[in-house]
Amino acid sequence: MKVLLFGKNSQDIKELVENSGLQVTEQNPDVVISYGGDGTLLSAERTYPNIPKLPIRNSQFCNKCPDHQDKKVLQDLLAGKLNLNEYQKLHTSLDGKDLYALNDFVVRNQHPIHAIRFNVNGQFFIGDGIVISTPFGSTAYFKSITGGSFDEGFGLAFNNTTEKQNPVYFNEDDRVNFQLVRGQANLSFDNNPDIFNIAESTAVSFDLSDKKAKIYESSLRCPNCKVIRG
Repeated sequence: MKVLLFGKNSQDIKELVENSGLQVTEQNPDVVISYGGDGTLLSAERTYPNIPKLPIRNSQFCNKCPDHQDKKVLQDLLAGKLNLNEYQKLHTSLDGKDLYALNDFVVRNQHPIHAIRFNVNGQFFIGDGIVISTPFGSTAYFKSITGGSFDEGFGLAFNNTTEKQNPVYFNEDDRVNFQLVRGQANLSFDNNPDIFNIAESTAVSFDLSDKKAKIYESSLRCPNCKVIRG
């Protein structure tokens, strides 16, 4: 099995990967090993879409349980013992570009001292913006706003609106229609460094796409692997 190592410290595990019987390559890998945290995984998916990802946390920032020690995870990969899950991505289109998010899309005020006025599916709001999240990303920004996560469809969280709003959940065939009525706003997604401006009166729609990320189960979501906060 050919694997590509991804992440700024990924060379730290190159010897271990090779000793596990895996072939390290830079072209046409069967699997991309994302060595780092959630941000590294998102970057790997953006750089190498459609290729299965094996996320492995950097051991400097995570105390791993026995089932998720690096050597065992690599051996399990080679032996075909890891479950490969598929996660549907969100889609939107802006300025003629199709954009896809594994975690979430975030629309928020460009200037923190000025709220924006906006419509969501025809309803008017004033606040900092919205977060549209997949189930995979619902444990991140969405959870920090709402206090909860979800397992199917996609979710909408309202960020610091003048009147507190409960999150809204949608089915696979639904769509969220956003329109900026007044103010200046930006669109960002996952950890992509590209930030897009949304002009006043611009309408942007969000829905689930047919594109999926393929991710092997590993320590990223293991409750027994303790992330070290530094």
